[in-house]
Amino acid sequence: MAKIFKSRTDVAYFDYKDVKTLQRYVNSYGQIESRKKTGLTESQQRHLARAIKQARHIALLPFIASN
Repeated sequence: MAKIFKSRTDVAYFDYKDVKTLQRYVNSYGQIESRKKTGLTESQQRHLARAIKQARHIALLPFIASN
């Protein structure tokens, strides 16, 4: 599996309103990428998941990918 980011991520805080950044961490099926692929720490991955779920809830991101 290839990591999305080779080096450490520069994002200090994941904002649910920053859809462009959050889309990089969602695969083509609409699933949140794993820590192995993203290269994030545990706490960063939790913050990312929370931000993606908030963005989905207020319809900034889709729950499933549209084909």
